[in-house]
Amino acid sequence: MAVMRREEPDRVPWSVWGHYPAVDWLGYYSWELSQRNGEEAARAHIAMLRVLDYKMDLLKVTPFYRFMPMQWGSKFKFKNNEEDAPTLDTVVKETKDWEKLWVLDPKKELREFVRTNEILSRDMKHMPVIYTIPSPIIQAMNGVGTPERVLEDMKKDPDSLRHGLDIITETTIDFTKACIDAGANGIFYGIGGGGRIWKDFTVPQLDEYAYGYDKKVLDAIDCDIKMMHICSTPQGSPKDQNLMESGWFRKYPVDMINWDAHEYTWLDKAKKIYGDKFAICGGLDRVHSLRKGDIPAIEADVKMAVEDAAEGGGFMLGPGCTVYQDMPRKSYNAVGRAAIKYGYY
Repeated sequence: MAVMRREEPDRVPWSVWGHYPAVDWLGYYSWELSQRNGEEAARAHIAMLRVLDYKMDLLKVTPFYRFMPMQWGSKFKFKNNEEDAPTLDTVVKETKDWEKLWVLDPKKELREFVRTNEILSRDMKHMPVIYTIPSPIIQAMNGVGTPERVLEDMKKDPDSLRHGLDIITETTIDFTKACIDAGANGIFYGIGGGGRIWKDFTVPQLDEYAYGYDKKVLDAIDCDIKMMHICSTPQGSPKDQNLMESGWFRKYPVDMINWDAHEYTWLDKAKKIYGDKFAICGGLDRVHSLRKGDIPAIEADVKMAVEDAAEGGGFMLGPGCTVYQDMPRKSYNAVGRAAIKYGYY
């Protein structure tokens, strides 16, 4: 919490997050069942923490990020406990389908996801827990509809798209408030998922359709931790329009930002741009050293991140995005060990 206040803690905190229980070394638990049963999701996250040799400083709970579209009627294929669940059908296929959406009830359709927070807050009193909340525009593009549907409706029928986004936003606000009331310490707010918005949206479109709805959600929520993840993929990145280094994200009402510092804008530069406004989280290379279980490289990553970003506080070690399902357990432990070795002030 000192880091969230951009203060200097006793040690650099760390956390690693993935699609639990879709992890190769975490047996017994079901990724598909955890999207239907809040207790299954909570138990899987607790089981993951128990088998590590080092204690994380924060637990980020990661549901299947299309969990709201599932309740509206979109369909996805869960198979063999794999974290990827391909889209079989979306509820919004044509412009008029935005009218099919209704505000989901956290006490009904989204009850089990709220229950995950109830269980974790009851059983984990000494570790902050934050729940993943996807941006409304990302839900619209990736689950409720498709990127192509959204891009076409932005040009041909923006009022229908706005209607859909209003419903998604109201649902997101109600659900997030329910998670906080259930005991979650905060949220992990994901923007840019899929990456297409960074490439295909103009900056005015980002201001209206991304930031405009994000701000409504974030302003409505009162919690201890608002951590924002700026997602990038090969399909698009904030570097495409120089958004990160121009300071475009400074207007977001959050406490901490997280992004893939190994792909664009290293930690020291980002801290100069954003360090007076946000705490920053990153430095772990999920694609190479973490996924390969390269212990010397992980230690080197941690050492470099601490040297480049920890001075003055306001820094936390974390991956640039969810780690891969096949990342070995020894990689988690290597991060914890290196954080102790290099992270003390």
